[in-house]
Amino acid sequence: MNQKWGNLYLQDVVPKSTYRGMDADNPQATVMNILVAHEKMDDKTAYDIVKAIFDYRNDLIAVHKEAENFKLENQKAAATPIPFHPGALKYYAERGIKVQ
Repeated sequence: MNQKWGNLYLQDVVPKSTYRGMDADNPQATVMNILVAHEKMDDKTAYDIVKAIFDYRNDLIAVHKEAENFKLENQKAAATPIPFHPGALKYYAERGIKVQ
């Protein structure tokens, strides 16, 4: 899948303690979360969206536990087959994150 679609998938495991009735860990493919924007979205809007996601991450986690995986250090060019929006790159640069 990675050869066709880019580095979106990784080998992962659902621990047996996650759900009742699981007797063993369950190997699986995990897909990365990517927020996609149209290339014509203005930089300020993209910046504001990314800023809201990371500045209010704890609020997102309170709504959905998956947001625990939204981490600045995971924002790498190698984790997506599409380029980062310039507005997102500006936010990451301000936070000291080197995407490339």
